[in-house]
Amino acid sequence: MDWLRLDGKIDNFARKIKRNISSLVLEKKIHFKWLNDLRYLPLTEAHCEVYNIIHRLCWRELGEFPNLVNCRDFNDRIQWLKLFDQSLEIVRCSDKVLVRNYVRQRVGERYLVDLYQVCDHFSEIHFDILPKSFVIKTNHDSGTVIIVRDKTKLNRNEVENIIEAALIKPYGWENGEWAYSYVQPKVFVEEIINPESLTPPPDYKFHCVDGRIRWLQFIFDRGQTTKEVIVSPEGHITSIHFDHKMQHSEKFVVPDEWEKIKYIVETLAKGFKYVRVDTYCFNKKIYIGELTFFPLMGCYKGVGQKLLGKLLDFDRTTFKTPIISLLKKKHT
Repeated sequence: MDWLRLDGKIDNFARKIKRNISSLVLEKKIHFKWLNDLRYLPLTEAHCEVYNIIHRLCWRELGEFPNLVNCRDFNDRIQWLKLFDQSLEIVRCSDKVLVRNYVRQRVGERYLVDLYQVCDHFSEIHFDILPKSFVIKTNHDSGTVIIVRDKTKLNRNEVENIIEAALIKPYGWENGEWAYSYVQPKVFVEEIINPESLTPPPDYKFHCVDGRIRWLQFIFDRGQTTKEVIVSPEGHITSIHFDHKMQHSEKFVVPDEWEKIKYIVETLAKGFKYVRVDTYCFNKKIYIGELTFFPLMGCYKGVGQKLLGKLLDFDRTTFKTPIISLLKKKHT
């Protein structure tokens, strides 16, 4: 038995040494690439941490480094944006609460769902004054969404644990999505668009470059077998499959509000090299969900992201001064 324990300790030690060696090798590769990229890109010390993070991210998720000098695809361009297109407006619009002011100023209040409450903690939510159904979200991350169709059946203790864990969990920085790290975490409660249905309304995710729609990522049947359709700005269905976490489909009907939606989306997208504007269209009414700047961390797999990456033809000869060294992260 003592020999078995000793063998186990030796195996664990060997694995730890192997991991450390691999990490050192990767670190040296990134450093060598940094020195080469310095010849072509305006990299500074302020870029260094995010540069290292996105290279480790791409190596882990995709098995390769991003090409920041001659961007090849969607993923490379998103990593480029993380480094060279930093602005306070991106921080503001990454906050799911503050972005409402941006939408209100650009296109008006009528395209926002009703906001019931904004709190620092779940315990501060006043459930007595809420309607029967609503949605609870956090403003600084992705995926923390609690759909409540009947508040009398809500397990508050369970939901509180989920929300509070999300509020204290660092989000974004570890994947180079720096903007989320400067958002003050909040929990908020808003209107549910279709309380009678167990399936959320379809998502209209418009990918925009320099204020112009390049393609629509139409997502439906969430909660079942989530499906995705890639649609041209003219409303034509394409055969491209972008997100392989979803089932490819070529089922899409252009809504009556198509031209109006496009106008609203492009109005919101103006001023950004790239942004994805998430919208809903339900009962002839248009709602703006959120603005996203680094979809899926810039780690899509497959041919689709290469094809669509060609449409991200924003100007890569202009660079913004990094702001991350001037701001205080909310999560460390």
